[in-house]
Amino acid sequence: MAKTAAARALTLDSTLADVHFTLAVLRTWTDWDWNGAEIAFRQAITLNPNEPQARAYYSHLLHILGRPKEAMIQIDRALALDPLNSLFQGLYAMDLMYARRFDDAIELLQAAVKTEPNNPVALATLRSAYHQKGMHKEALEVWKASFAARKDAEAEAALDRGYAEAGYSGALNRVAEMLVLRSRTSHVTPWQIGTLFTRAGKHDQALDWLEKAYEAHDPNMPYLSVDPIFDDLRDDPRFQDLLRKLNLPVLLAARHVLE
Repeated sequence: MAKTAAARALTLDSTLADVHFTLAVLRTWTDWDWNGAEIAFRQAITLNPNEPQARAYYSHLLHILGRPKEAMIQIDRALALDPLNSLFQGLYAMDLMYARRFDDAIELLQAAVKTEPNNPVALATLRSAYHQKGMHKEALEVWKASFAARKDAEAEAALDRGYAEAGYSGALNRVAEMLVLRSRTSHVTPWQIGTLFTRAGKHDQALDWLEKAYEAHDPNMPYLSVDPIFDDLRDDPRFQDLLRKLNLPVLLAARHVLE
């Protein structure tokens, strides 16, 4: 319905930058139409070069497509236009993660959570940055804060139980198993379960749930190509098959790691 409405709007006025931006977002995270998405992003920016939102989201598409230098130019421009926007700062922190600039991401996010302790994007990105740095104690504390912010006492208890049994990886594995059980009676995204198993080092289980996430057409799937939490899975044929299904080059991920 959104795509139909946007197409109708453009037939009435093709110079509406916001509508081109809406189409760009839909083509990226719903259609997985990389070429169409980039055309729409560029059109939105051409029509309104001083509107930062399209640039901020375009930076993520550019990372997904393996063009990190171009991505950072776009997010830097977005922040120059609106430096105090917490959404753009969150998107920038994610860009820093994809560029493997973990220390810079941590510095930015530590400041962000002081201002907004329950900001879900900041918490999710900060725990990932700590994870990539091997700062597991700090990552675990952010996981606890994330579940506390959602008032999920069961997940907090699973973290504690798993940590007592097998340390950091045990904590994440125990939460993943708890969410698998929960998914039988209520909605839990396969992506969430898959990323927890990924971080816990349970590769077969992770790929099982990431394949379910693909079948569910989860909008997070494009980030398989760039998110560093998947670096240990990149040589697995099942992971490479997921990239092919997304029409993302299999070798793309390796290039990110090298850069």
